[in-house]
Amino acid sequence: MSERGSRRPGRLCAALVAIGLLGCGRDSGKRGETIFRRLEGEPKTLNALLATGDPDLTVLALVSRNLLDYDASLMLVPGLAESVVPDASRLKYTVTLRPDAMWEDGTKVTADDVVFTLETLVDPKTPALNRRGFFEGFEKAERLDERTARVSFRTASSTRLDAFSLPLLPAARYRGTNLGSNPLNRAPLSNGPYRLARWVAGSSIELERNPRASGSPGGADRFLFRIVPESAAAFEALRTGALDEVRLTQPQYLEIDRAKGDVRAVLWNDLSYTYIGWNNRLPLFESPGVRRALTQLIDREGISRALYGGLARPANGPLPPGLWPYDVTLEPIAFDPMAAAAALDAAGFRRGRDGVRKKGGVRFAFSLSLGAGSDVQRQIAETIQQAFRTAGVEMTLRPMEWAAFSSAVDGGSFEACFLAMSLDPNPDLFQSWHSSQVPPNGWNSVFYANPRVDALIEKLRDTFDREKARPLYAEIQRLIRDDEPVTFLHYVPVKWGVNRRIEGVATSPIGLSLFWPGAASWRTVRSKSPV
Repeated sequence: MSERGSRRPGRLCAALVAIGLLGCGRDSGKRGETIFRRLEGEPKTLNALLATGDPDLTVLALVSRNLLDYDASLMLVPGLAESVVPDASRLKYTVTLRPDAMWEDGTKVTADDVVFTLETLVDPKTPALNRRGFFEGFEKAERLDERTARVSFRTASSTRLDAFSLPLLPAARYRGTNLGSNPLNRAPLSNGPYRLARWVAGSSIELERNPRASGSPGGADRFLFRIVPESAAAFEALRTGALDEVRLTQPQYLEIDRAKGDVRAVLWNDLSYTYIGWNNRLPLFESPGVRRALTQLIDREGISRALYGGLARPANGPLPPGLWPYDVTLEPIAFDPMAAAAALDAAGFRRGRDGVRKKGGVRFAFSLSLGAGSDVQRQIAETIQQAFRTAGVEMTLRPMEWAAFSSAVDGGSFEACFLAMSLDPNPDLFQSWHSSQVPPNGWNSVFYANPRVDALIEKLRDTFDREKARPLYAEIQRLIRDDEPVTFLHYVPVKWGVNRRIEGVATSPIGLSLFWPGAASWRTVRSKSPV
């Protein structure tokens, strides 16, 4: 399964030339103050409200500031807003914008933009899956003056301030238009340190400094994002200098870490977990016992040893260890093929003559949708596929281009899906696990429903004392683990390769660039001796 064992440099050079990463073995482009970054897929949109996928958010982190941003230590800091202040009831929030906050066309960011963005966000017709759940209970937004808006809610929430880690849309450019088809979705109006210079479909996205950005300017003159779905091709581009930063597989990480060459290896733990989502509304996956049996068929520790160097830990539920309410006492569902077989038999899924389990006339056969391009994800899927086949469960793999895959997941139009969930620093489980948040309302794309979980999530929203919230979170984690609406796979340390000519790179539990200033502080040096 080693990437190293399958790499063929000659073929990779030809592939890199074909996708525009010219010149294997040499620096092929004008470097200067340009930083060359990788996107694992093409963004579905650069509309800041509609964006959900990593490619979308990675680009937008440089183009679109939030009202409040998270810093590297996950503290909220001023962004477009110099302050967001709740009143004593925690029902009304006063948003005061920075006086120098400006769109790239020279117009000011105003309270009208705040009001328009929030009214658009809470509109049921807006597919803002990444944002709407934070504004549950929204009552109204009103302009007080050019720089000040008041946002009112019907109910208080312990995670409400985090909701204002929110980007804005320019009201003058979006009002009266179709939000989903507005041309700005592919040519966003920037209020961040960089603006879009060019988007070549299927190939690259180029950003340049935004001269009207408020605050300190970006560290580099420009960023050129190259769309390289395949991990092996991206790694070869990193080694030859055509890319400056790339997510690494475990073998690639070990190679870079040992080489001590032009690329340094970076490792950190983030707020995410990998999982297989089962569409709970389908007859195959409607039973918790069947879903638990599927998890029992997967040797997660064996996968970690084979593909993650033993660094990945089996996940035990919907919160990763880096979050304060994570329950360290909750055990993951154990690998136990014999117990799984007995559970499937008890559920009526028994082996047919062809070896595949059936219940009545229904074969236990389904497709697993996954984003194309990740070799490790494909290898994990193939390992699980073999384990399922041995147990009489037929799973076919359905790799999809990222934008199509993201749309399928957002819409719940899949049988099973393989992806990762990244959480916010102050976790609000409402969007992903409350039964009201099924598509098109939120992120509960597996259609999970448990009335007790709903009630606990609702109680959490008005529990402001962390010590009182902790047992509520613990019960939610245990209930979801027992129901197993998804198979929680791994907590995986993030491994990255970064060219040593890039300075200012910091890590955080939400990644290299999704905090402030993130990649906006990166800068280049002409040369840097290996450490």
